[in-house]
Amino acid sequence: MLDVRKLIMLRAVAAEGSIAAAGRALQYTRSAVSQQLTALEAEAGTALVNRAGNRVTLTPMGRVLVDHAERILVEMRAAEATLAGADTEVAGLLRIGIPFREGPKIMSRALTEVRRRFPEIEIRLASTTDETGPEAVRRDQLDMVIVSRYGDSHGRTAPGLREWVLGHDPLRLCVAAGHPLADAVSCGMDQLRDASWVMIPDSALGRLVASMCAIAGYQPRVAATVDDVGTALGLVSMGWGVTVAPELTPAAGDGQVVRMRITGLDTVRHNVLVARDGEHLSPRMAAVISAVRAVAADLPGGEPSR
Repeated sequence: MLDVRKLIMLRAVAAEGSIAAAGRALQYTRSAVSQQLTALEAEAGTALVNRAGNRVTLTPMGRVLVDHAERILVEMRAAEATLAGADTEVAGLLRIGIPFREGPKIMSRALTEVRRRFPEIEIRLASTTDETGPEAVRRDQLDMVIVSRYGDSHGRTAPGLREWVLGHDPLRLCVAAGHPLADAVSCGMDQLRDASWVMIPDSALGRLVASMCAIAGYQPRVAATVDDVGTALGLVSMGWGVTVAPELTPAAGDGQVVRMRITGLDTVRHNVLVARDGEHLSPRMAAVISAVRAVAADLPGGEPSR
């Protein structure tokens, strides 16, 4: 019978891309991971990894075993959650990733309610992004994250994860209060050919906006690039340029931001909660997930909690 601990090491090597990095992630030495991989290959009777210098890639059979390992871990987490359910105390450390300044304030309101109900839970917040958050949960670096998706709420879920859609809000063109377009009800992308833009290039939203400009027949004139929507809105309020942002993302800074419909655009931002499959059944995780979904349901654009 294959050793689950060795499968976990194979999974870590696949995720990290090298034996040394997998060892650091699992807190093992490089030689210990290498020895365990060799032993696993002997048990499997076939090569599972291709070693090329410092990089390691999986063979087709190695990928098959990693897929099995993900399903095994889901069942193990579910079994542990069942055992933990015998203890009704909701306590322990909870590591949560949130996109600070992104809004709406789902997580802060939900966690305030969690703290009120379960004071024995210790909450550790970490800043994360839509791109890195789910993988951090899958690698057990975080327990749960909230991410944004644009267009289709049902993106490709990584193996071993479970998701809940919390709510949605439409995308809006955002300009400063004194901008020539500030009194408009709506605006088409073709009207923004000569506008200065505040862009978030390393994000799904930034790539979407660049695509919208390209479809309208131009490349945006970039006044500034930033890392998050909240900062972009702060610069827009100062008159640096225009941007596209979800309607419920709060604007930073002292200036005012005017939001308007974009003609012909019906894309919305979905807020999605991500946790490890199986572990979501544990008392502390279930309590927090329930609180987050209940609070989100009461916010504008919230998804009814079922």
